[in-house]
Amino acid sequence: MGIRDKVEQLCARMHDTPQYDTQGAVLFVDLEKRETQRKYLPLEVLRTYLGGRGANMYLLYNLLQDGREALDPEVPLIFGAGTLTGDMPAATRGNFTSRSPESDAILDTNGGDYFPSFVKRHGYDHIVLYGLAPQWTLLRIAHEEVQFIDATPYLGLDNLDLPGAIERDFACTERKDMALARITTAGENLALCSGIMGGIKAIWARGGGGAKMGSLHLKAIMVHGKPDEAPKVAELKAHNKVIGKKITSTSVIKNALKQVGTPFLYKPSRVLGALGTLNNQKTDWHPTLDADNFDPYRPGMDGCFKCPVHCRNLNDMTPEGKGGWGSAALKGLKGNASYDKAQADVEHGKQRTYNGIHNDGKFDQYDKGDGPEYVTVGKFGPMIGLKEPEHILRLNNILNDLGLDSASTGSAISWAMELWQRGIIDASHTGGLDLSWGNYETVEKLLFMTAKREGFGDTIADSARAVERGKYPAEALDYRMAVKGLFQSDPHDARILKAFALGLSVATRGMDHLRNRVTLEINARINDDAAFKTELYGGTVAAEPNRYEGKEFAVRRCENTFAVGDSVGMCRFNTKLFNSPTTPDCGDFATQLTTATAHEFTGEQLNEIGRNITGLERLINFRLGLRGKDDTLPKRWFEEQIEVGPFKGEKVDRKEFEAMKARFYEVTGLNAEGVPKADWHEQLAGATTGFAVRIELPHPLPGAPEKAIVIDEPVANVVALRDALARRLPEAREALNDHSWNIAVNGHMVLAGERETALHHGDRVAFVPIIAGG
Repeated sequence: MGIRDKVEQLCARMHDTPQYDTQGAVLFVDLEKRETQRKYLPLEVLRTYLGGRGANMYLLYNLLQDGREALDPEVPLIFGAGTLTGDMPAATRGNFTSRSPESDAILDTNGGDYFPSFVKRHGYDHIVLYGLAPQWTLLRIAHEEVQFIDATPYLGLDNLDLPGAIERDFACTERKDMALARITTAGENLALCSGIMGGIKAIWARGGGGAKMGSLHLKAIMVHGKPDEAPKVAELKAHNKVIGKKITSTSVIKNALKQVGTPFLYKPSRVLGALGTLNNQKTDWHPTLDADNFDPYRPGMDGCFKCPVHCRNLNDMTPEGKGGWGSAALKGLKGNASYDKAQADVEHGKQRTYNGIHNDGKFDQYDKGDGPEYVTVGKFGPMIGLKEPEHILRLNNILNDLGLDSASTGSAISWAMELWQRGIIDASHTGGLDLSWGNYETVEKLLFMTAKREGFGDTIADSARAVERGKYPAEALDYRMAVKGLFQSDPHDARILKAFALGLSVATRGMDHLRNRVTLEINARINDDAAFKTELYGGTVAAEPNRYEGKEFAVRRCENTFAVGDSVGMCRFNTKLFNSPTTPDCGDFATQLTTATAHEFTGEQLNEIGRNITGLERLINFRLGLRGKDDTLPKRWFEEQIEVGPFKGEKVDRKEFEAMKARFYEVTGLNAEGVPKADWHEQLAGATTGFAVRIELPHPLPGAPEKAIVIDEPVANVVALRDALARRLPEAREALNDHSWNIAVNGHMVLAGERETALHHGDRVAFVPIIAGG
């Protein structure tokens, strides 16, 4: 069954009109045939998965064909705006979802700026893209009108030039009457560390979305025309004021994010002794990259569509550039997280010294821009051995133009540098490039080579798959800081904070803190209040950040909350538990969902919906071949201790980790392979594919530790069931071919005519060993 058959099968279960207030359509786009159709998701999808990330998973689960490689045009790329995107303060986000070409797991990447809100206000909740376009294509969406435009003139344009060309050709202005999701040359060249750009800095970064979009020959998606007014703006207004006040009055947002952006996180990580340094060989680095050292080059802040925070710091190192925005904003701000209170009063007094990257008075387009974020500061500072803020700013601006994920690209470079350090690779591998730590000239050159897949840049473009693709020897995997094939998303070394470590191991898209980070584990006031901490996470959690007890409750609650946040469109930094216990939570989202959809929701229901979303993601990952063993951590964190800071000597104990992971599985409702247990799987299947047949096995099999498995794809008869079972459990294929096992359907033994024995949703099947003698 091909993708078009899958689409038609799914559309037959969808609707021609909205099923609830404010619902937008799903736009199915066949890029090869240049055809579109619009349908509306069933109400049950909203009640089970919400919109955005959650409904994207529903669409992907139904449309994914087993065995297809990620860059196959038969594998769809799906965009979804949150249910409340554009309708609630700081709800500006949307997700691109597919199979990841970069990792072994799902591709699911969240971003904001203006594109998600424009999509929503033009009448669409989701865009499903599939098929290989016959030529490079610009997809233009203007309310009901959809056009396939030749994008050949835009090929080779990167992020700084492409929007201007579109504005010129269509007489529009980005962020006013046009929003654009686009790829750069890196995406055109299928660099696995390339993202989809949504603005000068905004990027759907993780998992290789740029390569996936490039595999469809889709250069950009333009939403053309001013967005319509929110349909229930008056009804939502009262509680939106409550939500807005919660956000803007929170200390970390008011004093840090609005003033200097996420780089404020560098100092507490440094003081803690938890900065990933030199590919996590060390955990401390220079104070030269503390946020106040960027002050001289910060002219102001920017933000996403109607967001009250404006957390995106701008930079300008040119002679005419202004600076000083947010200067001294963090001075004396001790907060609750620091392990060295005196550091809060340290101010470096950095002066504006930049005179061009070669100190020759020459400046170019990369000497001003948007950013950086904390991730970029860490990945292109300590992880590769750079310590000057001017170097970080310039590399940040180049990354933005080239559309490269700073997390994966920085990690791929730091991995290569350690391999160089150890003599595993040398100049014969790098084409003469010197990969010594801190070699700025090499790093800048390598970014451009990566986008073009030139020379050693071709190796970096293969990201964490470089061994698999024959670029490095197998021993290189010992030094790869990745889980499920995805490099770590941020530079925080998690050997100290065991909840961080657990979260990175079980995150459904790979080693990514944005899925479930328990940031408040370093908040002393919360740790010292046992009753409050228990209420916050729904279970007793050890106060000490380096202990293992109860961390499963904290990760579980964060994972639920963040999945809901992504599905309604809320920014992670403005969601409860990520930075603060007082920012908007599931209760606030429930209030606005009830108003927007005219269907009642409660905070408790949303918490369960969050679990449903991650449960479905785990079922997709299971189909992609992931198992419980893949919820793990890099070897280094188990075997090497931290050497500095207040937690000197810490590492992750394997036995304690496995016990903590097992408890996480239990509180989540997962079996030993990390997927929903059979009862829960049946419930999810009913809401997702509308079909579930439960199979009872004589004993546990590889991949089926419960002695039960659910087949959730429609199968007509027992023969088709056997085929489906072999695909879902390839590791148990030999056992499933055991001819001594008969099949019983709903208690009736099938001794002949398996092809004629029909199966229906809700049937029970048992494999029964034959009892024979003589």
